[in-house]
Formats: sequence, C-alpha cells, structure tokens
Amino acid sequence: MPYLTEAAKILATITKFASAKIIWADTEVAGWDSPKPRLSLIQILSEPTDINGDCAYILDVLDQPELVTAFVKQIMANPNIEKVFHYAKCDLHYLGGKKQAKNVTCTFNLVKKLTQKKRRNPLKVSNKKLKTLAVELCQFSSVDAEEQTSDWGQRPLTEKQLHYAKMDTVYLAHVHRRLLELTALRKVEKFQHIPFIVTHVRVALECPRLFYFGYRFRKKTMFLQSNQSADISSAFNDLSEQFINIAQQESQFSTLFELPFEQLQEEQVTAQIQELFYKFAFFPYWQTAIQTNPDQVQALSQLWQELTVLIQRWTKLLLSNRRYCSAQEVISKTFIVHEPGVEYNFPLANGKQELLTRRWDNLAYDFKNHSLHVVEYKTYELPDKSAQLAQLALYSYILREKLGLAVDWAVYTMVPQWQELTFSGHQLEQTLHQLIPKKFQQMRQWVGWEHSQPNPPPLTSHTEILCDICPQRQKCQTFFAVEVEKGMRK
Repeated sequence: MPYLTEAAKILATITKFASAKIIWADTEVAGWDSPKPRLSLIQILSEPTDINGDCAYILDVLDQPELVTAFVKQIMANPNIEKVFHYAKCDLHYLGGKKQAKNVTCTFNLVKKLTQKKRRNPLKVSNKKLKTLAVELCQFSSVDAEEQTSDWGQRPLTEKQLHYAKMDTVYLAHVHRRLLELTALRKVEKFQHIPFIVTHVRVALECPRLFYFGYRFRKKTMFLQSNQSADISSAFNDLSEQFINIAQQESQFSTLFELPFEQLQEEQVTAQIQELFYKFAFFPYWQTAIQTNPDQVQALSQLWQELTVLIQRWTKLLLSNRRYCSAQEVISKTFIVHEPGVEYNFPLANGKQELLTRRWDNLAYDFKNHSLHVVEYKTYELPDKSAQLAQLALYSYILREKLGLAVDWAVYTMVPQWQELTFSGHQLEQTLHQLIPKKFQQMRQWVGWEHSQPNPPPLTSHTEILCDICPQRQKCQTFFAVEVEKGMRK
C-alpha cells in the first residue's frame, strides 16, 4: 500500500492512473464536522481483485490544492476513465463537482435501485453503508467503521487510519462488482412469460412440422438417436447442472483453488474435481440407475466419459478466472445458476415485434475476456449448423441488448460421440440478419395452420437424418397423412 506524501510522487501516480479504464476511489476529509472542512486524502485502486489493499494508493493532499487540481484535470475530467465512488455526491464536492467530473458511478445509487420495494425480489441489506455492504454482500469480516470519524487533519496519521483508508477502496471494488452482477440478474428476472421461445426458431429450421407439434400441442421436440435412452439424455443435462450446484455448495471444490494462481496445475485440479463430482453426484446416480435397469452399464460409462470432458472445459474456465477471483469466490463468480431466462421484443422489418425468451443450459462469466460464456447441450448430431446458428444468434442478440455484455458460445453434443462447436460473433451476426426476420413470418403462418387449409408446414429438408430420430414420427405420419419417400419407414 503506497502512502504518498511527496508532491512529485503524487503527481507521477496521478499520471499513471490517467491511463486506467476504471478506478475505485474515496476521500477522507479533515474537519468534516467543522465550518471549514479540508480534503485530507484521496484513495485510489485499479486492481479489482485486491483483497488486502496492497494495490491501493493513498495520496496525502492536505493543504495542497495544486495536487487536487491535477487529480481533477487528469482523472476526474477524463471521460475515458470510469470513476467509482460509494457516495459520489460527497466526494465530488471536493473533486471538481458535477461540472468537471465525467463518467462517475455511484454504488450508493446502485444499491438504492436494487432495494426498491417495487422491484421483484428487492435486495435486502441492513443499510446502504459501504462497510455494511462489504460484510453482507461480499462476506468481508473484521470491517472497521470507527476510524471514519477520526481526526484526518492530524499528522502523522496512525497505522489504523491508513489501513481504514486503503480498505475503503477494496470494499468499494468488491461491492461494485457484486452490485453489477446483481443488477444484471435483476434485468434478466424482468423478462419472462412469452408466447414464443427461442428454441422454437431452431426447431422450425430443422423441421417445421416438429415445431408445429411443439408449439401447438406442447409435444416433445428433442431428437434421440436410435440407440439412445431418453433417460440417459436427460441425465446428462441434469448432472451437468448438478455439477455447478454442488461445486457452489461443497467447500471441498473451492479448496482446490487455494494455491496461488501460478501454482495451480490444470490436469491435477481437473482430476480432483472429477473425483469429487463422481463421489457427490455420479456414483449415487449410477447406483440407482443400475438397480432400475442393469442393462445401462455401457450407456452410463459413456455418460461419465462425456461428463468428464465437460468438467475439463469448466475447470479450464475456473482456473482462468482464478487470476481475478479468490479461491472462495471463483466458483460463485464464474457460474450464474438458476438463470430465469430473458424476454425480448425482437424488431421485424415490417415494423412489428416478436416476443422471445430463452433459459440457458449454463451461463458463466469469463473474467479474462469480460464476456458471458454460454453453453448449450445437444443429445443428437446436428444435421445442419444453420439451425443452431440461428438459435444462438438470437440468444446472443438478446443477451447483448439486455445485459450489455459480449457473448461467446459453445455447443456440446454428446451423441454419437463428444463434439464441440464454437461460434464467433461475426457468424452469429450474419445469421441473425439473413435468416431470422423471414423465419418469424413463416413460423407465424405455420402455427396458424388448420387441417381444412392448404399449405401445411413443410417437411424437414433432412428427412434421412431426422425423421428416424424424431419424437413425433408416428404422429406426423398420421396427422399430416403423408408418406415421406426418404427417411420415414412404415
């Protein structure tokens, strides 16, 4: 923790922070309860993962207005730097005021919005003070609030005062990040209950008739390979979700990340995580499944192999995020669980809108790339990437519009063997504009079709691949009274 009292070093530090993208800052005022208060300290931090204040700078500016002026000109007036304060109104009084200060974030106001009673599930905290939020939202302990009213005009300052000053920026950085996470989740919570789900778009591109059954009659639309058990497919999705839930709940998982980031070995940590997950989730599932159906041994063995590959992917992301999070918080900060889905009015070329939603299989945050990492699981081999691209293009568009975050995607297919597809933002953007608007118009026409009308929803263009594994194969043959030349066997 650099505590700077020399003007030259303070000016050099101000210049250094002038190139930062974001800083967390605070001030201490001498004679704050007197008619003539004086700015005593400016505390700044640009490292959000600091938990001890080692990276915080304390600038002693008592009775040195030229240093305050330099700070205002280079930092406060710079619109390229986001300045985060807890109660910005008070700090700005000494740092240029609203007229000079640009790009300022006030965490007190963020808390105020999240605690409004009119909100769905408002944030419940004892009060809006920074120290309270540090304890209740970020689980800090031994938080000192007494030094706030100490004599900030005395020199030298005590070690206790300096510790208090540096930790204010640490608390602020962690509270700010947690509030942003909660704000993003609240935004997502608002968007629910829609007539069209985004998955319908993917199904409609793969098979318009299966889409019709799913939308009109709520029939299952999950394709299954001929040698594939629906129970095993469902188990893959259930166990993959269990992995995240258990990792969050069991302290043994976070313990695996306690070594310094540089000493963590990916292969070793992956093996340990797989062992824990096998113990807590897969082995109990195995025992129950075998008792019910002993013939599932081979399928269960394949299921475990697929889950181990998935665990490798998640472990790699957790290890990457460990650079930015403590061992205790890396799992909870990486995975966003129980995501309720997003609702969005997608604009169409004819001026109308299509209401959409989606619940993600898994949603995680990638600290290195400052992006959401979204994973979709598939239980059948994709016959055409365009359908998957269209679905993901819509998801990405909605997330970007609603949360303001970049999104990267991975699609994991478990049958007939593990496959992984990733999609770039450029691919998704092109697909969105080329396929989606026209497809919405077709889908609206299809769902309105009745038996008495001509032009029913058309057959899939992948009859040889999809018809044999379609969950509505028999119903389709009778309902539409057609016989498909390829793919459908009587």
